[in-house]
Amino acid sequence: MRWELLFGDLETQLHATTQQDLEQHINELARVESAQITFSEVLRGALGRQLSVVMCNGTAFHGEVHRVEQQWMLLGEDTRSVVLPLAKILRVQGAGAQRVRSSSKIPYTFQAALRVLARNRSAVVLELDGSRPATVRGVLDQVGADYVQMMQMADGVGRDRGNVQGSVVIPLVALLSIASASDNEF
Repeated sequence: MRWELLFGDLETQLHATTQQDLEQHINELARVESAQITFSEVLRGALGRQLSVVMCNGTAFHGEVHRVEQQWMLLGEDTRSVVLPLAKILRVQGAGAQRVRSSSKIPYTFQAALRVLARNRSAVVLELDGSRPATVRGVLDQVGADYVQMMQMADGVGRDRGNVQGSVVIPLVALLSIASASDNEF
């Protein structure tokens, strides 16, 4: 009879150890899976929600998340739309706990988004990164692999060539935000 108790106790200990190992393994798998989640998936989980986004220079944007891609997000502020490169975001408030993977098999790059704005001749305001904040208003003329060329326009003038005040080339790494000008929405 004593041996039955001994073997029963050993069996209980084995079961407890096996259960503990299983729980540790499951916890480790959960940690590994959460380590695979990207910043864009966190932001995509907030689609349709109001967020506060602070950029690396301290500029803050507050609005509804309309679209999130791997490299950029589209935020709808009151009367304008703003494209924000994810690499320039310092922090986000209001994202929540939901995570959503991209359903698209084709990545829609930051350059592709800028090419759409250039093709549509949308009037935009570029906020540039640097030691002193700067903005440039105009129409994107050309989007290269790592730069944009913009026709600069004065505030409130039309987008025809007669109102061009100059042309400027800007490296993509210098862009903090691309906002629709007050006279149009993209």
